[in-house]
Amino acid sequence: MGVVTEEQRRAGRPVDSDSADTRARIVDHALVLFGTEGFDATTNRRIAKLAGISSAALYHYFPSKAEIYVAVCGAITDRFADVFARVTDAEPTLAGRLARIMDENIDLGRTAPALLGFVAGIPTAVQKHPEIAHGAETLSVSFRKMVRDMVEGGTELEAVLGGTSAAGFADLVMVLLSGTGRLSARGMHDRHRAASEAFLALVTSARGDRRG
Repeated sequence: MGVVTEEQRRAGRPVDSDSADTRARIVDHALVLFGTEGFDATTNRRIAKLAGISSAALYHYFPSKAEIYVAVCGAITDRFADVFARVTDAEPTLAGRLARIMDENIDLGRTAPALLGFVAGIPTAVQKHPEIAHGAETLSVSFRKMVRDMVEGGTELEAVLGGTSAAGFADLVMVLLSGTGRLSARGMHDRHRAASEAFLALVTSARGDRRG
């Protein structure tokens, strides 16, 4: 890809007042392309076409594909933050939160498989393109904190944890959410649901044993 001159960037600079909407539209379409086709197969030209802008205008918002990828990481972080806030606000108990977050993850798999595909493809993309590593790391650290806060902030922890550490259990939940998300990213929604239900059944069983 050739170097874009400052003149070209100025020529592509939008003159309307909807720059925030345009940026969001770019990120939304890039997420779908990255999540379904991967970083290498996705081109700036195609992102611009789907977003309904010129390639020159795209460079006004994002000088490189790597910067678009990092912006998508940020958008997914915000999306996850909304999901976890909804879960923790609605349910105080850890068992209830686990049930709700599994349902939310299943819903994401059904309605936004590209998002889960994006997350599943991060390790491969980062290995080949270290310039996007900081965006991926920010997403990973934020996601882990959200899971840990959800677990540690839930009531009736002992009934679920049974003496295991909250941090270790949070890591287990994070791995489960990521792993089942990969199933949905590949179209295996029934397996995603079955794995989530199996985990919740184990939690419910262990919780009952400890209370009995």
